[in-house]
Amino acid sequence: MSPVLHAHADAVVVGGGVIGAAIAHRLALAGLGRIVLCDQGRVSAQGATSRSGGLLRLHHTSAADTRLAARSLPVFEQWADVIGGDCGYRRTGFVMIVGEEHADGLRQNAAAASDAAGYRRTEVVDAAELKALYPGLRTEGVGLAAYEPEGGYADPLAATAALLGAAYRLGVSPSEGIRAVKVLERAGTVTGVLTSIGRIDSPLVVLAGGAWGSAPAEYLGIHIPVTARRIGLAQAELPGAGRRGSAASVPTCIDDTTGSYFRPDGLDRFYFGVPSKPDTELGRDVEPLTESELEAAIAAVAHRVPAAAAAPLAGTRSGLDGYTPDKRPVVGAAGPDGLYLALGFSGGGFKLAPAVAELAALEITEGGAVPGKAVQQLLEPYRPQRFLAGHPIRPEAPYDHM
Repeated sequence: MSPVLHAHADAVVVGGGVIGAAIAHRLALAGLGRIVLCDQGRVSAQGATSRSGGLLRLHHTSAADTRLAARSLPVFEQWADVIGGDCGYRRTGFVMIVGEEHADGLRQNAAAASDAAGYRRTEVVDAAELKALYPGLRTEGVGLAAYEPEGGYADPLAATAALLGAAYRLGVSPSEGIRAVKVLERAGTVTGVLTSIGRIDSPLVVLAGGAWGSAPAEYLGIHIPVTARRIGLAQAELPGAGRRGSAASVPTCIDDTTGSYFRPDGLDRFYFGVPSKPDTELGRDVEPLTESELEAAIAAVAHRVPAAAAAPLAGTRSGLDGYTPDKRPVVGAAGPDGLYLALGFSGGGFKLAPAVAELAALEITEGGAVPGKAVQQLLEPYRPQRFLAGHPIRPEAPYDHM
């Protein structure tokens, strides 16, 4: 076989979605040297990033997630200056809706968001106040809602493309269509990664490949409980959905009472999540969303946005994401020195990517991706070892669907 173009590197990042792209960019900014970014397909095209709704919010049921989201949001707001290019950030307002039984929990989570928000406003509103903000929403069953005026959405594909462009300008080398087979080590230290076209020697390997991400570490006896799940997103035409002041305008929203989420897309379109059957296998083509899956999702969304019931569908997306047992990511060093994991984001990676990449790059460059070195406290809850130790992340104030 022909030799590998980038057979020697100072770091190999496996995974070309938003997490891998953001980490590669940060490592390049830190001056790490020769960095190779591998993806088994086209970067940002096969995994969860291209199927993400791109919701930007502070509100979470775990304070650890809230703190990372608050650290990330300014990057999206100032993307052109910080990263370069356009990430498609649109400030629509974010609304979290819960039933009456979770009103106390929502107040607790909103207070955590307010503490982390800095100068940004976070408010708790009742059904009447929510109706005044967004007349197009039906408020039946709303116990209480959290409102974040600066919340909204960004375009995951545009953001990832901007990150990759910035990384390439700093010298990162892309390697598309190359699958990482296994991480190589000698005497407790990473020596490289074996790929589908040959070996790349490197003292540092970052696994950020989403649903596929943990497999190359299995050969070292490192088992990370990440399960592949099929995820779905649909787009419909809804005139005025993104026009502030329009009677049809909608926020970026998670509705715990129906287990649904949605957001405007531009001025006259509308994205909504489509729950799909979770059981799937890696290595098989991902099935398109079915008519029955779409009908169930539309019924749930239409309970909150009545106009969605008759909105013509414009398209759908389905793909895979990696989920952990506590639905929180795995971030940190594990196994031999030089191996770093950033995967299993369980449907929530996009909005956290800037902060995770910034902090992970510090742990990698200052600590050599060695467990316990250069520890960044905001990442401590997400360590790979928490599952083996029996300490998964438990939300302080959970809802039915978060």
